[in-house]
Amino acid sequence: MTLHYVRCALGVTLVAATSLAAKSPITPLTAVILPDGRYSPVALREMGREAANILKKSGVALQWRLQVPSQASEGLLVVVMVHGRCEIDGAAPDFRPGPLGWSHEVNGTVLPFSELACDSIRSAVQFAPGAANQIRGNILLGRAMGRVLAHELYHIVADTSKHGRGGVAQAAFSPRELTAGQFELQQSDIEAMRSGFTRAR
Repeated sequence: MTLHYVRCALGVTLVAATSLAAKSPITPLTAVILPDGRYSPVALREMGREAANILKKSGVALQWRLQVPSQASEGLLVVVMVHGRCEIDGAAPDFRPGPLGWSHEVNGTVLPFSELACDSIRSAVQFAPGAANQIRGNILLGRAMGRVLAHELYHIVADTSKHGRGGVAQAAFSPRELTAGQFELQQSDIEAMRSGFTRAR
């Protein structure tokens, strides 16, 4: 059994314009969020909102739960470990090179288990316009976390370690792509996710 990591890194990349298609069957997905450090409720709410907004065009109806849910979850269940300090408050972290998030792959299958590196994400967004304001800064941090989460959920649902050529499924994000404007899945990546739904049924 071979364990590999599917990583989303920080980088400078060009984003192609996306044209997203219409309706698809709805697939419920619940992400169970497990922080191991301090976090901002504002950042976590924005993370869930942003990831859900990105994924909805693929047919994924994302719900997230903090800690283990007390009730049964419908559809796909993914566990997301969130490492480090997930709040913009306090001293800015030093720049941390390395992945912003990663998923686990065993023998060619991407497991429903992802991890986010909050300190690396914080260091990437700390100089974004508005980040110095506590509330706005936590919203921007949550937006960046949501985009990284959507990237990892793409790998899991599509069951692929391959990256897209642009948009949320690309291999690396710039600081601007983490926080500014709209950042979405490309049509080819949406189709890969829909194909993943079909194979899982």
